[in-house]
Formats: sequence, C-alpha cells, structure tokens
Amino acid sequence: MAIRIYPKKHIKKARAGNGEEILKRLEEYLKNGSGKPIQILCGFWKDQSEAITYQELREAVKEGFLNEATFQEWSKDYSVLVRDQLSYLWKDALAAGSVSQPITAGLAAYTFNVETPAIMTWIAGHSAEFVTASVVEQKEAIKALLARSVVERHSVDELARFIRPCIGLTKPQAKANFRYYENIVKTLKEQHPRMKQDSIQRKAREAAAKYAEKQHRQRALTIAMTEMAAAYNKGADEGIRQAQEQNLIGKVIKRWSTSGDDAVCGQCNALEGLEIAMDSAFPFKGNWHTGDNLTPPAHPRCACAVEYIEEFPPIYPKESISDIKVSITQEESLREYTAEEIKDIAAQTEEIASKHISIPSKWSGNMVIDDKGIVISEDVVVNYGKLWDCDILTKHETAPSIILHEQIHARSISYFESSFYDTYNSIEEASVQLMTEEICKIEGIEIISSYYDEMCDVLRTINRRLKVCDNTYDFAKKLIEVPVTERLDWLSNKMYDILSHDETATLEEYQDFAEMLNTLY
Repeated sequence: MAIRIYPKKHIKKARAGNGEEILKRLEEYLKNGSGKPIQILCGFWKDQSEAITYQELREAVKEGFLNEATFQEWSKDYSVLVRDQLSYLWKDALAAGSVSQPITAGLAAYTFNVETPAIMTWIAGHSAEFVTASVVEQKEAIKALLARSVVERHSVDELARFIRPCIGLTKPQAKANFRYYENIVKTLKEQHPRMKQDSIQRKAREAAAKYAEKQHRQRALTIAMTEMAAAYNKGADEGIRQAQEQNLIGKVIKRWSTSGDDAVCGQCNALEGLEIAMDSAFPFKGNWHTGDNLTPPAHPRCACAVEYIEEFPPIYPKESISDIKVSITQEESLREYTAEEIKDIAAQTEEIASKHISIPSKWSGNMVIDDKGIVISEDVVVNYGKLWDCDILTKHETAPSIILHEQIHARSISYFESSFYDTYNSIEEASVQLMTEEICKIEGIEIISSYYDEMCDVLRTINRRLKVCDNTYDFAKKLIEVPVTERLDWLSNKMYDILSHDETATLEEYQDFAEMLNTLY
C-alpha cells in the first residue's frame, strides 16, 4: 500500500517495490546502448585533432594560449555532433525509458510522444549545456598544457607535437598524460644515456598517444553512460507525465533506487529509498550539470533510477456516456449523423459542459446543419463554429467533441465579430480545445484531433513546468474563466510571477516561456 507523501517532506525507506527490476532494465540498456556513442565520440575527437595544424599548435605554444577562433570552431563541431548524432541517441533513450516503469506496463491505451514541447525543450537545453561543458573542458585541458611552468621546461616543437593527441581530453586527463610523457622521457634518459633527444621524445610521444587513446575511450564511456542514463531517466519521468495527461494514472510519487552494493557512492546511498512528490527535486549536489535534480544521474556514471508509484487513481476517471450515439473506440473518425441525432447529441454535450463550466452559455440552442459550410471570404469557408448570433454551425459529418468545443466557445466568448476573433484567435481556440479534451477524457467521449493540438501541448507544458494549477483540467478551467481579452496577460503575469520567485530560474527559461507564449498570440 502506498504511503501518502506531502510536498517537501522526505521519507527514507528500505528497498521495496519494483526498484530492482527497474535498475536491471537501466543497466541492460546502458550495457547495450553505450557502444555506439563511444565509437562516435572517439571518432569525433580524432577528427578534431587532425583538423588543427601543426603551425597553429606552434603558435599556441609561443603565445601561451590557443586562439578563440579554434574554440568557436570546436563549439560548432560539438553543435553539429549533437544535432546530427547524439540527439537521435537521446531520443532513443527517452523512448526506452518511457516504457521502463511497471506502472505503465499494463496500460493498453498508453502512448509516448517523443516530440512534445516539453521533451524538445529538454533536448534543446541539454544540447546547449553539453556543447558548452565539452568545449570548456577542452579549453581548460589545452590551457593546462600551455601553462608557463610547462612551456618553460620544453621546446615549442616538442609541446606542439605532444598536444595534438590530447585534444578531446579533460584537464585532469591531459595533465596525467603529460606527467606520463615526462616520466617516460626521464626513464629513457636514465636507462639509455646515449639515446638522442629526438628519439627519446618520439618514443615518449608514441607511448603518450597510446595512453591518450585509452583516456579518450574512458572519457567516451563516462559521457555515454551519463548521457544515456540522463535521457533514459528523463524518458521515464516524461512517460509518467504523458500517462497522466492521458488520464491513465493518477497522482504519483517517486522513489530513488540504487544497486545497493558497495560500488554505490555515499551521496546516492543516502538517497536510497527516498520518496518525494513527482515535481520535487532530489537533494543531491554537484557542479557537473545544471539540471533540475528531478531525476538521476546525480553524478557522472551514476546508474541509479527512479521508481514511480501511483498514490491515488486518476482524479477524474473516465465514465462512459452510453446514450451518445458514437463509439468511443473509434480512431479519430467523423461520422454521418441525421439532424435529429445531432440535436440529441448537442443537448447531451450542453448538459455535460454545464456540469464542468459554471459560466452561463450564450448558445441560442439552435444547430445550423450545412454541409457546404458558410463562405467567409474567397479563401475561407467555415464548416464548424459558433456563429455571430450564437447558433452553432456543423455538418452532418461531425463528432460530439466538435459540438462540445463550440458549446464551450459559447461560454468563453459571447460573439465572433471578425476583428475581435482575429485578435484573440490563437489563445481562444487553444483554451477551448484544451478544456474540450479534458472534459472528453473525464466523460469518455472520443477526442478528434484538431488544428490546435500543438498549442494545447504548449499550454500543458506551461502548466506542468510552472505548476499554475495541480492538474491540466483545473488549468484549462481557469483559462476559460479568465476573459479572453485578459487571458494572455494573465498567463504572462503568472509566468513572470512564478519565475521571479524561483531562485533557480535562468534567463534561458524566461526565453523558453516567452517563446511558448508567442505561439499563442
């Protein structure tokens, strides 16, 4: 039986539930999925090292720094690497993680979409962080090899030749490689006093280059395991959220799971069994990334996972409306109805709308059925809509959710004057469609895909990330209650108010939300 967890309260428990099975799936995925990114990264660093010229390296040694243009080129290289290769691996890991939880295994209707605004925002942010961190690491590594204490002990040519194989290493790795090189030089001088200096340096460089290959592979393994684990765990989190959006599971808490063996670090061991609310952050620290701590990894090569536990069933369970003359198992299909059937459906959906929305309806009660539609202009013909006199226009080929959508318009705005509707078209349609879909989920009515689905996803993402309301239903209801002329300002003010009180909010987050709002204008 699940224990109720209130926000910001942490409970540490012994291992329980499906943690071991979830960890086994993650371990298997990392084992089978790390080979390709390792190969890609090692090949990438080799290409980078071959692209820089010996003359450029000599100039860097003489100046004591590598010019900024090279780092900019490396930044572009990493951006292309992420765009063309790593982002696809992340999407595969996201999809694998989305089906890793036993809680979603028995949901026949569950589907996972890897192209949602929330996931695309995560990939964009994670890509930028990865590129920046990678270039900074390489910059610091080269800087360490060009330090005055190093340059003073070695010739320009010697260092220029040594640096190339180290491109792609971290600062600690580069320093370790240089110590290895110097030790070999020292040993060869002691053991072979007659060996020429050039021969000693060449042999030492060859040995250091082979060592660098191993270091590159170790770094690639660390990146592969960490990145794949991050995307996999993010996929598990997003999978749960999408299942909640589909009204398939209810309130969820999450439990940190470790392997439980001696290899687990002290930080992760302290998190073992910790149960917190879905949107709470795990209390792990570290400057290796700038994530939100909602999911593992807690550090590079962390192989921990999270188990999601349903605390309560969906708040608004589906209820079948048997007397509506449409099968809710149809796949996004319209049907031909008689005029009498349409009037009957409209009466029922109006009753349903009244149950969920307290705002009085402006609908006249009249259904206008016109299969040709109404010509608005030379290029525009309206087939479905709430008309200026508050009649509702439809065709014989229609669906209950379409009629319900127009009845919600009758509560959201009182008329469709052209200039008024043109000004608030996007936010009005997105709000109404979101409310329509949430009511349909509760009432068991088939949802027909619409032109406004992407804008609905934007609204869902805004609410999920800002936590304006506890769930999408309440958020949609609140939007409808705000007058349409004030709706965007209300949403914008909410966004800035919430972010201004979040000490962890970044400029990039402000920009992300601003861009999302722009799609609703």
